[in-house]
Amino acid sequence: MRTITPVLFLFLYTYAHAQYLEIGATGGASMYKGDLTSTLLKLDETHLATGVFTKYNFNPYFSLKASVQQGKISAADSNSTDAWRQRRNLSFQSSLLEASLSGELNLRAYTPHNRKNIFTPYAFLGIGIYHFNPQALYNGIWYELQPLGTEGQGTTAYPDREKYKLTQIAIPGGIGIKGAMSREWTIGFEIGWRKTFNDYLDDVSSTYVEQDILEGENGELSWELSNRMDETPEGMYLQPGDDRHRGDSHNLDWYLFSGVAVSYNFNLLGWEYKYTNRAGGKYKGFKYRDKKLNCPGNLN
Repeated sequence: MRTITPVLFLFLYTYAHAQYLEIGATGGASMYKGDLTSTLLKLDETHLATGVFTKYNFNPYFSLKASVQQGKISAADSNSTDAWRQRRNLSFQSSLLEASLSGELNLRAYTPHNRKNIFTPYAFLGIGIYHFNPQALYNGIWYELQPLGTEGQGTTAYPDREKYKLTQIAIPGGIGIKGAMSREWTIGFEIGWRKTFNDYLDDVSSTYVEQDILEGENGELSWELSNRMDETPEGMYLQPGDDRHRGDSHNLDWYLFSGVAVSYNFNLLGWEYKYTNRAGGKYKGFKYRDKKLNCPGNLN
């Protein structure tokens, strides 16, 4: 019994310290990969992103995180070195707002109160919901693209092309590293990719639509923002019968959040166990300290 008791209390010690709550904030960058990007990272197409999160740590290896993040994505063919993209001459920007729930797996034990376990790489995977709204600049004014149906959405000639929803589901996943600055504070850096089931983050996916159809059913502005080749030095529209390829519908769009996260660790039990070793290394009991009252006592 004298052997079992300290083992039991050591188990309770580990369990109590393993379960705790974090509340934190993130700051970093947002970007996207889609029909208007030839490379993932362009500084002039990278934007500020911020967020807040709460995380419940079940044990030193696994936690569940709920987060809200906001950012912006954009791209322009004029930034590309590819001649075909430059001639296509499309561009867009969109705000992003995401709420997600994800599981986080530490690749080694992480316990901020233990100096041996204050650093770990980790991976995460979850599910999220996001809202976007692509816009294009035309004659000094930003126009929302989804209502315009620039690829024939909503026309009788293309009944299979429905207007895409601006709020959709994504699968967030990624990797990161984190470390304890103290018992209460954690800092980390992560990169998180978002797999979408959507090819219209940039309002570009499939083929051009004939001018008379777009102008007749969706309006002149729909045509002007669908085909912008006349704004290039060549000044030439793509005509029906030519190569009508506008985007790549076989590859869906992605977006990405990356940055630094800082969080505060709350001990949910409100007190902490402390194992005490007396002379000779014999077990003499546990002590606790009430964090609110700051009054030590004995656990018997």
